Amino acid sequence: MNTRALLLAAAVALTTPMGAAVAEDRTPSEIRNVDTVVRLFTEGWGATPGWEEVWRETMAADFRFFFHSHPPREGLEEGLAFNRALFDGFPDLAVEIEEIVAEDDVVVVRARLAGSQDGVFLGVPPSGNAVDVPDITLFRFADGKVVEQHYFTDLLAVMSAIGATAPPVE
Repeated sequence: MNTRALLLAAAVALTTPMGAAVAEDRTPSEIRNVDTVVRLFTEGWGATPGWEEVWRETMAADFRFFFHSHPPREGLEEGLAFNRALFDGFPDLAVEIEEIVAEDDVVVVRARLAGSQDGVFLGVPPSGNAVDVPDITLFRFADGKVVEQHYFTDLLAVMSAIGATAPPVE
């Protein structure tokens, strides 16, 4: 495990409320699922070299990816393509995990994302503008693999920050 992965794992353990990171309260499958999700947010993070191999190891072939109101992406290759496009748009995108909750076959991560739009994102040309937004990702597991990922972020704030839309009225 690289230094970045160790630091992120330590941050998760220190910042997860109510002892949710304490393994003794989780079933063996919940522990395995949380470990897989932490690996996805470290070694499988799109700004990390080799991330695609981690996805291939941890995602089911019939993986389904949901992003806001967009139609679901079916299959691992479609999920990889979306993640590639995200990190092409935000190559320095960093994540800070704030909370992990696990129950049965579901793991939910609350995090913050920060980075600059130095490439095309959802058809918007590079702006160089920074974003810093909340993020919620829900993972559903079957047979030790991720079969669904539901990804929600403040897309209006992202699009406003990169100049794709007017900022919301305060």
